[in-house]
Amino acid sequence: MKGQMDLLVGLQDRDHALNQLRKEIELGPQRIEEIKRQVETLEEDLEAYNGRIQDIQKAQREIESEVEDSNERIGKSKGRLLTIKSNKEYQAVLKEIEKGEKANREREDKILACMEEIEGLKQLLKEKGEDLSDRLEEFEDEKKTIETKVGQAQEELSEEENRRAEIVTSIDSDLLKRYEQIRKRSGGLAVVFVENTTCSGCHLNIPPQMYNELQRGDSLKFCPNCERIIYWRASDDVKKGKMSE
Repeated sequence: MKGQMDLLVGLQDRDHALNQLRKEIELGPQRIEEIKRQVETLEEDLEAYNGRIQDIQKAQREIESEVEDSNERIGKSKGRLLTIKSNKEYQAVLKEIEKGEKANREREDKILACMEEIEGLKQLLKEKGEDLSDRLEEFEDEKKTIETKVGQAQEELSEEENRRAEIVTSIDSDLLKRYEQIRKRSGGLAVVFVENTTCSGCHLNIPPQMYNELQRGDSLKFCPNCERIIYWRASDDVKKGKMSE
């Protein structure tokens, strides 16, 4: 039975290694996709900043066009002042000119605000562009590293599967079936050691009689608490005692 238990422990080690390798193979493409999304977000930010700059520039051009039109009207109004003889009409034209000039001052303030915002956005655009350039370079490096690791993991997976297959051929079929059943319901941990009467799977004590029988290693035992397959492992005190002998 000890030989079978050693095989089961080895099998569980192989299964653990296989799970880790499969997880690494699965997570590799996910990590690449995550980095890709980060790059795409930076690209979207750049596009948004560019779009915002274009919108502001368009608005600025429209305001500048309004200023030109208003200046033209003001010029014509000032020309009319030279021909007006009525004081009432003269005052009306003066108010019209004043109103136009006030509106232009407000438009010029808006133009200045547009220019300042554009300047700020261009600075952000430059910084985001540099970030994107750096991230693209990092992305290519990380992608190559991940792809290399995934490739290595796939090779190791094949080797571990071969090792597992070799071990399985030497394990009793009924015992192997029990192992697989327990492994599925116990989160992948089917075989655990007992040390000083404590099960390492559930961390609860097993009965003293079972512990004594377990040390003999002549029969298959299951933890009465978590129902995993158990085997005896000597405590450090026992090991030290044997070494001193």
